[in-house]
Amino acid sequence: METRLRKITDANSFRNGSAKRPADISPQSPPFSIRLLTSGDYSYHAHKLLQEDLSFQFLLSASFRTDSDDVVASGRRPPLNCIKRELNLERLDKIMHWLWIAGRPMPPRPLHYQILLSRKIFITERMDMHLVWTTGRMFLKPTPRFLLEPQFWTDYLSCARGCHCPKRALGFLFSYAALIMHESDFRIAKEKHLLPEELQWQGWRTFVDQLDTEHIYPEIDARFAYGELRLGRLNKIYRLSQNAFMCGYMPQWDHYKGFFQDNLAWLASATVYIALVLTAM
Repeated sequence: METRLRKITDANSFRNGSAKRPADISPQSPPFSIRLLTSGDYSYHAHKLLQEDLSFQFLLSASFRTDSDDVVASGRRPPLNCIKRELNLERLDKIMHWLWIAGRPMPPRPLHYQILLSRKIFITERMDMHLVWTTGRMFLKPTPRFLLEPQFWTDYLSCARGCHCPKRALGFLFSYAALIMHESDFRIAKEKHLLPEELQWQGWRTFVDQLDTEHIYPEIDARFAYGELRLGRLNKIYRLSQNAFMCGYMPQWDHYKGFFQDNLAWLASATVYIALVLTAM
């Protein structure tokens, strides 16, 4: 674990200027070469788009929200605007030094194991909620199509100096390499719509092999040093470090039952303590 953290910390020290970069940085090659979106039962129309639309913008979401909460069609803005929204980890960046409290420095456990833990999979399109869990729930972001096209990486994810997108994107793909280890995990991912329908198991095996996960740590964002993050602890960290006392990282309880289930131990202890104090008086 310490080795993984050290590799990621050293690599990400470029982000805050604590390490020097080479004067010239050549565009990075894609982390894989297999074209997963042209295999299997992909529709003729989509296959034709892959051959004709050299911008690959059709792989992006239909729209995204701006900072002012306006909804903008993805095709009306440069692709990088939408990509940065898809890969946004700013909230976790603010509390990066405290993530060890919310999760262990290890990859997430496979999907079949999440089900064994009685966790239901809930879809989130927020990257900063990916792999966050609470009692009976695991939040997962489906894999965006554009991250599975190697030419898209060459065109849009060989970012300029200081751009976090490549490391975040590769860290996200690494998380799925850990989540989908067995064919049973692959079937669960397809059932939960976490992967595009046209992906095939053998293609996925080749994809994971090309990612070279054993040596990937220096190339991924520091967030992905930690796999599963506990929502309750993220809320506490956010309230204390970001002065977000009312909402925290994400409101965790939508009814009293959930609140009492998660806090029964300390509520009972507090009640006993107060009773003892009152009795002593």
